[in-house]
Amino acid sequence: MAHPDVDTVMTAIDQLLAGAMDEQQMPVAAETMRRLFDGSKACFASIGPDPEDWIAYATNPDEALQEHCFGELAPEFVEMGQALHGIPLGEVYRDHQVYGAESLRRSRVWQEWMRPQDMYGGMACRLSEKGQAFWFFDVQRGRSQDGFDDQDAALLGRLYPVLRRVVELRRHIGRVTIQRDEARGALDRLALGIAILDAEMRISYANEGADEILAEPDGPIGLRQGRLYARQPGDQRRLRQLVEGALHCSRDPLANHQASMILHGGDGGHSLSACVMPAAPSPALHGPHGLIMIALRRLETASDIVACTRQLFDLTDTEAKFASALASGLSLTEAAMAQGVRISTARTHLARIFQKTNTRQQSQLVSLLRSAVLPLQPR
Repeated sequence: MAHPDVDTVMTAIDQLLAGAMDEQQMPVAAETMRRLFDGSKACFASIGPDPEDWIAYATNPDEALQEHCFGELAPEFVEMGQALHGIPLGEVYRDHQVYGAESLRRSRVWQEWMRPQDMYGGMACRLSEKGQAFWFFDVQRGRSQDGFDDQDAALLGRLYPVLRRVVELRRHIGRVTIQRDEARGALDRLALGIAILDAEMRISYANEGADEILAEPDGPIGLRQGRLYARQPGDQRRLRQLVEGALHCSRDPLANHQASMILHGGDGGHSLSACVMPAAPSPALHGPHGLIMIALRRLETASDIVACTRQLFDLTDTEAKFASALASGLSLTEAAMAQGVRISTARTHLARIFQKTNTRQQSQLVSLLRSAVLPLQPR
């Protein structure tokens, strides 16, 4: 048979690297390799004893067969995989050499998986391994085709470093993607608005909380042509100053930076607290101007501040109720009357609360208690 020229091989390598960077391109990469070797089927796959080890990027996947492979046939695949552990990474092998032609044809894997897909003779190599799990590339030829020759095996051997790099990049990028998705999911559960902005206050990311806040027609903050803006002119000037201060702080970590402000709605209500900070330790990570993060929170009285303060600061039930009264806006005398205690007893409670919360002034305590509750979005 005719063997591919250099340009064809280089085109295949380009497609392999594209697949490494974009998971949706991995089936295309497998198809490119099938054509390169004139095969009937090709795939990149990971196999191991745990279901989480199983990944496959194949040409023309059949959903019913895939489900059968990952389900009822899984023990047979794992058993067959054990026979491959002794083969060094990068060494090209043939199915019939490893399992024996007759033995392979009698297996359920061949009868129920390979034969229905015209997989009558395979050539493969193991690409990487981690514990009992490993990645491999496999290309098959059909019933009416000739088997793979030594030139085919030599070409696959030469491509091994590229194939290994593809699965290493795919595994690394997949792990980063999972971590990113988990982080986004966690941010979406917070009853806080989290947004990432550039120096021009254009939003590059917003969690669900921020989307809800920015969508409020009468809210203190919104979007105009993709840029964050405060509805009150005075708030807008102050917000702009906070953003500039955060950008300066990202370049000079020792700079003194005021990060918080209160944003007011158009009707005087719907107040928000806003905290602005650098989104990365170095602006070099995101261009010359860097990125900043803004955390937005509706200013509402915490619904269960008594339970929260008991848990966070180890207050007694009496101390927690007294602290809650102060956080609700009562003076020390009013809190004492509400709790039915003398002012001297109230001062004793306050002193103990100061000690447990590491505060020194009533204003510090009230500010701390009002920010202590971090509720989750209802689901």
